[in-house]
Amino acid sequence: MKLGSHIAIAVLLFSATTAAAGQAEYELCLGESANVIIRMANCDLAIRIGGLSDDQMIVALFNRGQTLLQDNQPGRALEDFDAILKLKPDDSEALYTRAIARRQLKQYPAAIADFDRLIAMGYQPLAKTYLQRSMAHYQAGNKEKTLADLHEANKLAPKDLEISDRLWKTEHTYKLQGQ
Repeated sequence: MKLGSHIAIAVLLFSATTAAAGQAEYELCLGESANVIIRMANCDLAIRIGGLSDDQMIVALFNRGQTLLQDNQPGRALEDFDAILKLKPDDSEALYTRAIARRQLKQYPAAIADFDRLIAMGYQPLAKTYLQRSMAHYQAGNKEKTLADLHEANKLAPKDLEISDRLWKTEHTYKLQGQ
């Protein structure tokens, strides 16, 4: 009996140590590190060590996914956003960043479907969502849908210089291609 209780105590101590280590890495994952690699590594350790609640896991996956996007690794980022959406299917931030990762991976129909879902959900800022979807349509070669989304984005945010500039440049590009 004594051996069994010693094993149980050892397991509890190991679990507590692992959870504490995971928590420390999680705290570092939350921080704004100037170095993308360090932040990614902290998030990765927190996820691998475990002991995180579902909400903490979502934050760690999201932060790691964003740093992976910043580090030009959209394929790995996509895995993190998919994992978040398995835990929380209506997480609009994960859906938005997954759509961007999919667009970067040239998975245009899937990216557009994610943007469609965000628009149906009323995700804000809606104008930026239309802008991002227009970029996926543009890369997929759909001129009409590209312009329709850019016009909608411009209508929703007429003072947004990024949107108005993108609209002007895209219309100009299409005009030159038509000649």
